[in-house]
Amino acid sequence: MRRTLLGLLIVSLLLAGCGDDDDTVATEETETATETDTDDGSTTTDRSTSSTTAASSGELPGERIDIFPYEDTVLAVVGVEAGDVLNVRAAPGPGQDVVAELDPLADGISPSGHNRQLDDGSIWAEITADGVTGWANTAFLAHLGDTDDVTSQLYPEVADRPRADTMLQLGEEVAAAIAGSEEPQPDVVVVDGPTVADLGEITVDVVGFPDDAVLGARVRVFAEPDPGGESFTVRSVESTTICRRAVSEGLCV
Repeated sequence: MRRTLLGLLIVSLLLAGCGDDDDTVATEETETATETDTDDGSTTTDRSTSSTTAASSGELPGERIDIFPYEDTVLAVVGVEAGDVLNVRAAPGPGQDVVAELDPLADGISPSGHNRQLDDGSIWAEITADGVTGWANTAFLAHLGDTDDVTSQLYPEVADRPRADTMLQLGEEVAAAIAGSEEPQPDVVVVDGPTVADLGEITVDVVGFPDDAVLGARVRVFAEPDPGGESFTVRSVESTTICRRAVSEGLCV
């Protein structure tokens, strides 16, 4: 009888020991999965914690800077190639999420006056466009001033008006005349067109004038197709002043 009881006791102890080992293994596997290393060397737990902290802090990249564009002014996109867009981002910097896209001729853009400079020297402005608020690089934002017909100013005689094989060549030639020969040379960017119907049309931004107030000009060229449609001759040229800081009664200030 004693031997039987002793045998039952030993069997019970062995079964209890096996159950404890199973619980331990399950626990270790769970902890290992939670602490799995990610590609950046941090653990899954560390990564989740740091993301939550960054989101809740509300800190923006760069330093606040008191510079144009100012609040209660109106901006336009400048110097963005036709077919491209200016990205509006959730925070200053090219790596931030895109919240809106502005086409090369977008205008009516409202700055808040909150501008920040990043370590690379770029300045980003908080803006609102089409009901969306975000951040855009000020290298592609400016104020539009008055628009004037500058045909006779550029080409006093009708015979002086240039001819080119394509509207693109003609637009670049007119832009070069407006840019002049002063160094540094402004950038010439086709922002709309070329299109050809009864008239050929192309719009070019000439930006980067060495002037504190005037950034450049938006040049709209209209041209007549020559008989046979193999070339184009300038008919008229309109120029809109592009201002750096602000506009007052159509003039840069």
